[in-house]
Amino acid sequence: MTHQSGIRVSQELADLFANSVAKGDLRIIRVSIINESLVSNGTQNVTGLWDSDFAKVREFLDEEKPCYILYRLDSKSSTGNYEWLFLAYVPDNAKVRDKMLYASTRATLTKDLGDSRFVDSMYGTAMEEFSLEGYQKHKLHQQAEAPLTQREKELAEIRIAEANANSFSTSARKAHVTGIAFPISDEAIDAIKSLGKEFNFVQLSLDIANEKILLASADKIEIDDLAKSLPTDAPRFSFFAYNHNFEGQNFESIVFIYTCPTSSKIKERMLYSSCRGSVISLGESEAKLIIDKKLETNDPSDLTKSYIMGELHPISQTPVKMFSRPRPRPPGRRGPGEV
Repeated sequence: MTHQSGIRVSQELADLFANSVAKGDLRIIRVSIINESLVSNGTQNVTGLWDSDFAKVREFLDEEKPCYILYRLDSKSSTGNYEWLFLAYVPDNAKVRDKMLYASTRATLTKDLGDSRFVDSMYGTAMEEFSLEGYQKHKLHQQAEAPLTQREKELAEIRIAEANANSFSTSARKAHVTGIAFPISDEAIDAIKSLGKEFNFVQLSLDIANEKILLASADKIEIDDLAKSLPTDAPRFSFFAYNHNFEGQNFESIVFIYTCPTSSKIKERMLYSSCRGSVISLGESEAKLIIDKKLETNDPSDLTKSYIMGELHPISQTPVKMFSRPRPRPPGRRGPGEV
């Protein structure tokens, strides 16, 4: 199993969640990163129906400290166990390192506890978002992400054209680039700036509902793990710092990778494609990256070591000189200097 930040689920949390799935007595489990481990540091028993209990979520949130909330629904899976929501809360006032750590550990938590246990997930930066009304808005956004009609496509193209003349600002920066320029989170920028130092692989995703570029993961990986570090059902932007040797010379190459699986949603493909240029520009301007190669693929499995080496160091095709036999001169003509 690949762990994005190296942090693991504690055995106590794993046991607590397994028992809660089976028994259904807990409504809320708060999870925090403490001493490089994912642990439970707060629970709430079921007191009513799932929607009436939802108001209790905010009691577990702090204005400056990120956390995850595991929330038990009243519905059950085909196996008879209760289904769960996964809520990720990373407040704007949190420390930058905490933001990066929690953003890059989300996938680890759900994988270790069992992705199939969670029927939905929600990410937010404000306590107000984690209300029943906020969750209902989240569900409406999901339902609206159906395949686009022709009219919706036309409106999206109009929006892209309008965005070309504007810029979207973050708290301390503006990006003037071609295409849509969604604001990029501070933890995403900080992770890109750490590329080649603390991390060699930084993966970004679009929060389409909130129109923002987020940090999906930041990790140190081997090149052979690159393909399996990327989802096969959703687009991603990635920066990969590849230290390697070629023909006796050491290289530190920065590769930008845009993956867009054919199984991803139409709206996702359109927006990711439109944001591609802005993400590259942000990497070059904000993080001062010198990108050696830009790659794009529909299938992450294409990203093998041999493929990337071939793109970074293409074999030069030197044309082979062929011997050309002199053409015979017509009879009766003499060349220069002939007697």
